[in-house]
Amino acid sequence: MTGAGRLQQARAAVRRSGCAGWLFYNVYHRDQIADAVFGIGPETTNTRPWLALIRADGKVLKLVHDIEAGALDHVDGTTYRYASRARFVEQLARLAERGSVLAAQCSPTVPRLATLDHGTARLLEQAGFTLRPPEELVQWTLGGLSGAQLAGHDRAAQALHRIVADSWQRLAAAFVAGRPVREGEVRDWMTAAFAERGMVTDHAPIVAFGAHSADPHYSPADAGAALAAGQVVQFDLWCKEPAAGSVYADISWIGVAARRPTARQQHVFEAVRAARERAVTFLAGAAAADRTVSGSDVDRACRQELADRGLLSAVRHRTGHSIDTDLHGSGVNLDSFEFPDERPITEGSCFSVEPGVYFPEEFGMRTEIDVTMRCGRPVASGCPAQDALLRLSSGNDTAGTA
Repeated sequence: MTGAGRLQQARAAVRRSGCAGWLFYNVYHRDQIADAVFGIGPETTNTRPWLALIRADGKVLKLVHDIEAGALDHVDGTTYRYASRARFVEQLARLAERGSVLAAQCSPTVPRLATLDHGTARLLEQAGFTLRPPEELVQWTLGGLSGAQLAGHDRAAQALHRIVADSWQRLAAAFVAGRPVREGEVRDWMTAAFAERGMVTDHAPIVAFGAHSADPHYSPADAGAALAAGQVVQFDLWCKEPAAGSVYADISWIGVAARRPTARQQHVFEAVRAARERAVTFLAGAAAADRTVSGSDVDRACRQELADRGLLSAVRHRTGHSIDTDLHGSGVNLDSFEFPDERPITEGSCFSVEPGVYFPEEFGMRTEIDVTMRCGRPVASGCPAQDALLRLSSGNDTAGTA
């Protein structure tokens, strides 16, 4: 979606919210939401604060510094300028409608929506602004993907599934043949595969063997550890197409370096798989009943499955995060645990579903799919979700598919 399209959605969100307006303040590109709404790229100089107010009547009031006066020229509206601090404060008072409630990026619960620093918030309040969190406005404006974005997201998801399958086959063949396989080596295979498939990423994949899989954000130093017989293997990888506006896909798969998992490994895998499916089933049931649910609602349903199986104490993170042009996007997260997100899941929402449990010094398991809301129902992205552990066979073939 273009910047103009997002601005129109932001105007509609302000009217829908009942607020007098939506206030944006940005310096050094700290507020990615502001940049997205107003179509400002990272190449634009932003060494001085600019401020924009979308009023309920749709008009935009802008305040820019004299030496970066063109920062918002592409946005229709009334422009005010400043150079000195005194002039900045004076102009703020002209924009403020004393007593009116304005949304601003000052969320107490969702870090992505909390870019307005305390000092500036106090200054704005002293100037006459009354501020409130922007959660639902951000969801209505940025929480849904376009048709083209959904198509690109699906292509990225399909590429990830193929990379997992190819990497596991290569790992298993080498291990069965008696050649040492290290975490960093497999990570590098995946990174190279991104480039071969025309994909980009913001970070190398996670490849974790054995006890390292109990660290959700494990990153090996240099080559990492060598795979040992019987160990859990955790893959977590994400990528997107390189074109502007492309959306990430993000998946996690699990294997064991054995012909068969242990009873404990199988039990844990079945638990996280069931929790993942419970989240999707909960979403589908709500959609069928035309019932709106929040990210917190889905997280609670997923966590209940793990609680029912006696594994809740091993959970260390939320069920899922929003996905858009950033891996961790601006839309609703599946979270009642870390930073509870009560925003409604809406049409076009895209998010991961990735329940995980972790046992320090032993192993962890996380199975992850991406889900988008399409025509009012949840749709898993790419290929089928993992329903069985990847494992070794007696020869150079592998068991389990991606």
